Amino acid sequence: MATTQISSHNRLERAKKFLQEIKDRLKNDTGAKVAFKRALSGEHYHLRKIYPFVLPYLQGIPEREQGIWIFVACLSVYHDQDVEPDAGNFAKSCRELQDSTESKGPERRFRALLETDLDYIEYPIIALVRQMKSKKERRISVYYPSLIVDLCLWNHPEQVVQDRWAKTFWQVSSSESAKAEETDDDLREDVV
Repeated sequence: MATTQISSHNRLERAKKFLQEIKDRLKNDTGAKVAFKRALSGEHYHLRKIYPFVLPYLQGIPEREQGIWIFVACLSVYHDQDVEPDAGNFAKSCRELQDSTESKGPERRFRALLETDLDYIEYPIIALVRQMKSKKERRISVYYPSLIVDLCLWNHPEQVVQDRWAKTFWQVSSSESAKAEETDDDLREDVV
């Protein structure tokens, strides 16, 4: 199990570097940014247009995971932001979205997301990120490197990502969040 932790840590570092390289490469290329946003449609025609920008940075990433990395890179271009490294997982961003509205829509979308198969996960995530981006009065950040790592583990038989996201979303307070994270860390150490 320690190997999985190291692997996840390495994947997170690799994801940070990958997304930063994409951001640097697109800095002054408005046309490429538009191509990335269009690629969120999932249409192969639009995806092929961004391959020259992403594939050189995906060397060593298993082919079955490359679609996840490309999808998240497109999201990061669509909802561009600078985020501190401990921004948390996608569920934290969804919780902030829920807290910013009177509607229960974000919570319903999040519940549905937890039950969604990896093959169909893009649309619900795009819908939530669109809502986050639309919040002008309250900036809601997404920590994209963590999203890459979590989606790569989405099909884990024990649904560890879905459980972690559910705990993050429905936590009562930040002090209980810290306790939950400590418990999570203790469980990981016990498994080792």
